[in-house]
Amino acid sequence: MDNNIFEIKINPENVIIDLKDIRFILGYSEAKMPAHFEEMINEIILQVPQKCNIRAGYIILKTEKSDRKDGLSIGGVFFNTDKIVAAEFKEADEAALFVCSIGSAMEKWSKELMFSGDAIRGYFVDIVASAAAETVANILHDQIKKQMLQNGSKVTNRYSPGYCNWAVSEQHLLFSLLPDNFCGVTLSESALMAPIKSVSGIIGIGSKVKFNDYLCDGCNQKNCTYRSKRSVKNN
Repeated sequence: MDNNIFEIKINPENVIIDLKDIRFILGYSEAKMPAHFEEMINEIILQVPQKCNIRAGYIILKTEKSDRKDGLSIGGVFFNTDKIVAAEFKEADEAALFVCSIGSAMEKWSKELMFSGDAIRGYFVDIVASAAAETVANILHDQIKKQMLQNGSKVTNRYSPGYCNWAVSEQHLLFSLLPDNFCGVTLSESALMAPIKSVSGIIGIGSKVKFNDYLCDGCNQKNCTYRSKRSVKNN
């Protein structure tokens, strides 16, 4: 779109949802999950490509070196991220501020099912939609990594307001640096994104940065997508 603003195309067919991740989120082991639940979820997963209207993009901005351990400055804006994120960005020369969305169709489908009395299926659609949005964020992250490697740089893990002790209210600061209605995503006064199934955040860029796993032991948020994925990976 511009010299430092990019919107990329993601094929919905590439949004692969792993049933094991859904099982884990729902609290089931492979042996315990009822067969009719698994069949229902698989049917939902098959419809994900048709239900997704994916948009994803990012902007590259300079970071500013600082001795502060409670946050970081990007594009002249100070983010009070707390120490976990600030430490990961210590060596970053730039940051990619990103946003991605799967659109509103799956959210609408979930609400229609719940309104019609099919609460379980509606709940499963909502869970799968969240997993789809996170998968899109993974694909976008990989695209940014590949692009930066071509430029001789590396990237950090990605971090979003609301996680790793970073207040969700700072979504407003993040969105203040993005073009209006970037990738079709807007922000409410309460920092809620619309469409709901969207992901935003920052990724550090530089020749000295490292990609580290999420430091779950140092974070006070127990109900976290990234904590769950780390647990799945380690089990």
